[in-house]
Amino acid sequence: MKKRSLLLVILVLLAVAIVFFVHQGRNCHFRPMTNFKGSMVRLDMDLDEAVTDGIYLPSARQTDDGSGCFHFRFIAPEKGWFYKLYYQNESYKFPDTAALSSENFYGSWEDVSVGFKPVDRWWMRDSLRIVGNPRDEKIYYGADVSENYRDQKHVDSIKQCIRNSESWYKSVIEKAAQNQISVDAQLTNDALWVVEDDLNHGDHNHRWKRNPRVGEYAFTLVLCDEEGLAEIPDHIQHLGVTAPEGGFENPFHWFASHPSKHIKVITSGRKLKTRAVLEASHGVYVEEAKMKHATADSCGCGYNKELYRHALFEQFFSSISQQYTLRNIPVIQDVVGEDPYTRAEYEANKTRFDSSQLQMNYPVVTENPCATVHATAEGITLVNPASTEGRLRKESTGIRSRVGFTYGKFRGKIKFPVMLNDENIWNGLTYAFWLIYTDNNEWNYRRPSFAGGGYIPKYDDSEYPQRTPYNAYSEIDIEIVKASKHWPINYYQYTRGDLQNCQEDASLNDDVMFCCTNWDLATPEPPKFKAYIDSIPYGKKDKFEVMRWYPNYKALTSRTPMSNKDFKEPWYYYEIEWKPTEIIWRLGPDPDHMEVMGYMNDQYTAIPNNQMKCIVTQEYHYSEWWPPVVWEQGLIPYNKTDIIGKVYEIVIE
Repeated sequence: MKKRSLLLVILVLLAVAIVFFVHQGRNCHFRPMTNFKGSMVRLDMDLDEAVTDGIYLPSARQTDDGSGCFHFRFIAPEKGWFYKLYYQNESYKFPDTAALSSENFYGSWEDVSVGFKPVDRWWMRDSLRIVGNPRDEKIYYGADVSENYRDQKHVDSIKQCIRNSESWYKSVIEKAAQNQISVDAQLTNDALWVVEDDLNHGDHNHRWKRNPRVGEYAFTLVLCDEEGLAEIPDHIQHLGVTAPEGGFENPFHWFASHPSKHIKVITSGRKLKTRAVLEASHGVYVEEAKMKHATADSCGCGYNKELYRHALFEQFFSSISQQYTLRNIPVIQDVVGEDPYTRAEYEANKTRFDSSQLQMNYPVVTENPCATVHATAEGITLVNPASTEGRLRKESTGIRSRVGFTYGKFRGKIKFPVMLNDENIWNGLTYAFWLIYTDNNEWNYRRPSFAGGGYIPKYDDSEYPQRTPYNAYSEIDIEIVKASKHWPINYYQYTRGDLQNCQEDASLNDDVMFCCTNWDLATPEPPKFKAYIDSIPYGKKDKFEVMRWYPNYKALTSRTPMSNKDFKEPWYYYEIEWKPTEIIWRLGPDPDHMEVMGYMNDQYTAIPNNQMKCIVTQEYHYSEWWPPVVWEQGLIPYNKTDIIGKVYEIVIE
């Protein structure tokens, strides 16, 4: 009897303790992700079908029961209460109390029509998963993309429709003449525009248009009684509903600013940490309709159904600028190799050829998909192909990721070719690891900017450009090129009294420039927006010199020297950390030993907030783009042998 009485007392005390903790709102024994182990759950994103279906955390393949959900449990107050689970990305967000917190990535039940659920037992269990477009915004809806919507048959059918329309076909002929391309090429461009426009019309939820962010996620349980439920507005109970004043309101913002004795907000200390690993093993997809000579599947590269659904990279074809004419010497010789191009040869070639012998053309891209990009399980090979007599070409190459993200630490493990030879002569290539906007449609617009009229469109270089508050273009670059660490001397006369330390003969050293650029489209919204040379402090000691070439120039750039010797390593790491209010560029031999090479924040430049994809390129640029000119592109020979780089993986975390 004594033992039974003692046991009864213990049970009563335990029940009292549980009730005490529940009503004090401390933790309710709230435990998220009970079907995963660890105090911090680390789970890489399953990207197998992310291109067409978006990202789900977890995926069905990542759960033992195949549910594709995180399981939760908590001890509930008495019946008559209600509950709702919320999640939010904590790594890349504005503070919960900030006006821009509505841009944060947060969600709750996948079905946004479900609000607070009633408590029907004391030991509650439920589940949810993190999905793209968690507020179920209709702007992210569109056509069915489960099958290849850009296949040649579809494009050809649209081209025929254009031919059948007299007015449309006439406009195509006129545009072809203006763009100096063939009528068929312009037909293809117009047909692809139609395809892309059709993509954004339909009733399919394109969750991939607002993918989950990488980094840490926190989980919050909100409990309330009937009075508390009445206090919570509809747009907080149902995340797909906009606030009465328009727009969405972050529920974490609302609960932080509306404390109530009838509402308990409990955030678990147990978090999820996720990242995206873009591997080469899934191959490289090619858009067949874009190219004149479509190559069948080759070396893990092609346009079949499997690659369309699963490949995480596609071949990237650089836009060919005709800003300058490439007046190139008709010489085939490697700059770096067994018989390297010498300084004496460079000097001699300045006067060796007359204007009739120089090659008046532009850099090019391949007309044969997969000829310059090869994919294996180990990595993706990038090839700038050799020239031959009768076919002198400076051909650029590259790849682009097919899954877009907003914010993250983008890190590429890459082997770029050696850029300079022993006499510090440049091979003519610019290596780049960069981010570019995912789509040009309204769903991917940047945050509106009304200051000074807003953004200048990327391709408007007129004296008096037409600004607009709305634009989708965003770009963040690492570009590596042989250039001077200084800007042209005339730009320093108003920023420095001593001009002697603002010049160098960069041809005498083996440094190359690690150039960091943010394309902000010249919106003057940042409080410290400025043209010409400025400096941005980083930490307590460092600062980075930046340049905006003139007030309407649409980008801000810094230059930091790195050694050509780094390209002789088996690989190196290149990193862009893109956050809501700042961008940090890094370089290093491994992820744990990265040096900061550039820094900008929202006081000096507008930080993009739309979705972007990652690109790796080996491109032939004009020397005039990187003044003061060190080596003239026209005096660099056409390469005799293939110039080969390799992308091992890209990680976003």
